[in-house]
Amino acid sequence: MMKDRYAAQGGFTLLEVLIALTLMAVLSILSWRALDSTARSSEHLEASADDTMALLRALGQVETDISHHAGADVLPAQPPPHGPAPLAAVLPPGISWDAARLSILRATHSGYWQEVVWTLAGDTLVRAAGAPALSLPLPPAQESEAMLAGVRRFTVRAWLPGQGWAQSVAGSAPLRAAGLEIAIVRHHGGVEETYRKVVALP
Repeated sequence: MMKDRYAAQGGFTLLEVLIALTLMAVLSILSWRALDSTARSSEHLEASADDTMALLRALGQVETDISHHAGADVLPAQPPPHGPAPLAAVLPPGISWDAARLSILRATHSGYWQEVVWTLAGDTLVRAAGAPALSLPLPPAQESEAMLAGVRRFTVRAWLPGQGWAQSVAGSAPLRAAGLEIAIVRHHGGVEETYRKVVALP
C-alpha cells in the first residue's frame, strides 16, 4: 500500500531537469543573439538615415544659395570673383565655378549680400560664408562649416539650351546657362555613388 502511494506521486528525474535547463539555456542564447542583431540593425539604419539627411541638407543648401544669387541688375559688369573660370561665359554674374570651387554672391536679408563658397577640404564638402554687406566689394568668405564627409569629387555642369550639359566652354558663348547640375561623388560600402541636384537658373 505504501509503495503504491509513492509511485502515484511521480515527479521529474534528474535527467529531465538537466534537459529542461539545457533547453532554457539554448533559448536564452538564441533570444540574446536575436536582440543583439536587432540592436545592430537599428544602429545601422539610424547611421544610414543620419548620413542621408546630411546629404539632403548639403544639396538643399547649395540649391538655396544658387537660387538667391545676384543677377545682372546687381552685378551688371562684374567679372567672376576669382578670375575667369571655364564656365564664366555662360554663368550668371553672381556665380563662378573654377575646378572644385563654387563661388556665389547671394542675397541674405534686408538688402544685404554675401559671398558663399563651396569647396572640398580633403574629403569634406565645406561651405564658407562672408559677412553680409550692403555694398561691393563684399567681405570674403571665411567662416566655414563642414557640410558633408566622405566626398571624393564635387563638380558643376551647366545646361545650355540646344547643346546639353557642359563642364567647360571654349571662348565666349552667346548662350546663357538655363540650369546647373551639382554632382557629389562619395565612396560608400566599397562603391562610388554619385548624387546629383539640378537647379534651374532664371
